[in-house]
Amino acid sequence: MSTFASNRSMSRAILLLISILSWSGLAVPSLLAQDEAPSENPDVISGSASVVDADIIRIGTQRVILWGLDAPERRQFCYRNGEQWGCYDAAFRTLELLSGRGEVTCFLLGEADPFGRRHGVCESGGTNINEEMVRTGMALAFSEQTDEYEAIQIEAISEGAGVWALDVEFQPPWDFRRTNTPGGYR
Repeated sequence: MSTFASNRSMSRAILLLISILSWSGLAVPSLLAQDEAPSENPDVISGSASVVDADIIRIGTQRVILWGLDAPERRQFCYRNGEQWGCYDAAFRTLELLSGRGEVTCFLLGEADPFGRRHGVCESGGTNINEEMVRTGMALAFSEQTDEYEAIQIEAISEGAGVWALDVEFQPPWDFRRTNTPGGYR
């Protein structure tokens, strides 16, 4: 098995475990209750979060890109009823609401990108922030990383949530970045 396939399998296993534990309510609250400093366990960080971008938060000095999803870009606009709509601003505000409920805990995955950012699955107040961003239609499931959020995205599409509303036209963020962002970085 290649290193990529091995890492992807490990990431899926971690996400599945986190999802099962979060859903069952058994083990995750006890894990989240621990006040471990980031230096003691570099793969779990907790604290007050600030929103950096529509799919990136900061806890302390660590920037965390939400794993498995992709939200509209800062310079990206969508169209609602043919009129320009600030879908980036709506996604940014949604992330502010979700991460502003108190302490945020992120389970970090993989290595840092060239900018020192890590991917993570984050929760606050018992809510999985990654899932909620997709559920509200403020971010798209990013299948290049995982298929974890695809079923939730199907729900969002069927409910017409966020960018999936019938009167909204948008370009997937990864396509927007390919044509508008040098290097394609978030």
